[in-house]
Amino acid sequence: MAVADLAVQQYSGATPDKDTVTTPRMSTSDDDNPGTSNPLPIPGAGITFSYWMTLHLTITNIQDATLLNNHQFYSDGACGWALGTLGDLFIAQKTGTDMGVPVVSYDQATGTPGTTGDDMNDVTDGHAYYKTDEGTYAAPVAVDSLTSVATMDVDVGDHTIAEAFKGVVLQAEVDTNAVRGAQGAETLTFQYDEI
Repeated sequence: MAVADLAVQQYSGATPDKDTVTTPRMSTSDDDNPGTSNPLPIPGAGITFSYWMTLHLTITNIQDATLLNNHQFYSDGACGWALGTLGDLFIAQKTGTDMGVPVVSYDQATGTPGTTGDDMNDVTDGHAYYKTDEGTYAAPVAVDSLTSVATMDVDVGDHTIAEAFKGVVLQAEVDTNAVRGAQGAETLTFQYDEI
């Protein structure tokens, strides 16, 4: 029996573009492949935000599987990025189960390229699905608080065709005392059940 084929796709742009990524990179641009362009500057005061990043685990070929479900997300539990006192890598959430963003609720990341992204949690300029006071709102949490024993339920629904699961929305925040320079790679895990 052939197992299903899956890929992690980063959504960007207005349409959106859906590009397969293996090492997505945070930046101050709405670009799925920014390279070293538009890095996150260390602010003189306050916080610098990356543009929020939307990632969807996507079934590209169902193969012989009957269904896929129970999509969960977690980290290795130790973000090694030196982003300063209030800096961290955050993930948007809702209350209850199915905390992921539906494909139809995609919201393009905004901000000032090369300077800062808009805070995904901001009541005015934030992510339309996740911002403060929107629906079953829950404050973003640090990604490293999600581990293999404390996962985030992204999409518990059944998927029987090639399609995307609900997605995750990530954003890095940089404080004034962050350490300058490239940060190391972080391990983020997308987990699911397949029958």
